[in-house]
Amino acid sequence: MMRAALPKKLPQLAALLFLAVSAAFAIAAPLQSPWDLHPVTPTPVPWVCPPPLLLPRDIVAYDYYSDSRKSIPDPQRLRAYDEAASPYDRVSRDAEQAADAYRTTGSSAAAQCVLQILDAEAQQAAMTGNMASNQSYYVQNWTLGALAVTYLKVRGSQAGTPAQRSRIAAWLTTVARSTQGYFNQRRAHHTKDGRNNHLYWAGFAVISAGIAANDRGLYDWAIGTYRDGVRQIAPDGTLPLEMARGRRALHYHLFAAAPLVTMAEFASANGQDLYSENNGALHRLVDRCVSGLDDNSWFAQQSGFPQDAPPSQITAADVAWLRPWAKRFPAPAITQLLARAHSLSVLYLGGDPPP
Repeated sequence: MMRAALPKKLPQLAALLFLAVSAAFAIAAPLQSPWDLHPVTPTPVPWVCPPPLLLPRDIVAYDYYSDSRKSIPDPQRLRAYDEAASPYDRVSRDAEQAADAYRTTGSSAAAQCVLQILDAEAQQAAMTGNMASNQSYYVQNWTLGALAVTYLKVRGSQAGTPAQRSRIAAWLTTVARSTQGYFNQRRAHHTKDGRNNHLYWAGFAVISAGIAANDRGLYDWAIGTYRDGVRQIAPDGTLPLEMARGRRALHYHLFAAAPLVTMAEFASANGQDLYSENNGALHRLVDRCVSGLDDNSWFAQQSGFPQDAPPSQITAADVAWLRPWAKRFPAPAITQLLARAHSLSVLYLGGDPPP
């Protein structure tokens, strides 16, 4: 009895099946952050956790600029905004200092402090209520990003209970969906904040929460905001909507680059290369920002306004996002800029940048 001949394409079919299985496994693999790739050994180093400051469900904060370019703050309105935002900044700083202490010393007490802070806010359902204005949504997403990153920094520790971690993940997801909903509406209406740096910061916040909660939908939405951003990068490395900010054009290019670079770093931890998207557009933006920090006259000439960045001293917010970039794409100019900053801890980035 003759045996049936095997199909000639069987090896190719087997290869395709292998690739399909591998892809399915990759999709199912837990989402990772850069800190997951650099585990810390827990230690008994002490840490004093500050008393919890419970944030409200509703956020009441308003814009403080006095001109149409959103470049000149009104002093009285800025004071009111700073007062409204100060509790959110304090909670973020408390969590960031503890998270970075864990990363540098391995302090289990510091890791536990982060979980205590986040769990207290989760049980309060902080920031899940009414947003009084567009600026309130910005406060929501900046705080979400900062706090989600602190969780990512310590989740490899043995601190906390399963119940705490579950509540924190659920709360981060709820806040992220609120941020996502707002920006979906703004994008649909083609508003400036639905396309400019605010969208990228929302993406950074949502991707941080998505990785913390292992929510692929949030992760993918955030990657979409990144792609929206790099598609807008012009051949000269500028972002048109940030270029229109008058004397703050360079400042807002730096402010936009920070979440974009950090999202690319988060994606890399999950096997996804965003650095080469749109023919490496992000490289053009970073090069333009670095040259502007060295000499802002090009931005002054192109915008038509003297620039207010950088100040006399390079700040962490100006350059912290360049640390992971410099490890991938080393350059003497970037090394020099990083050395000029007294610190690399940035409030909205969750403290110290990715390793």
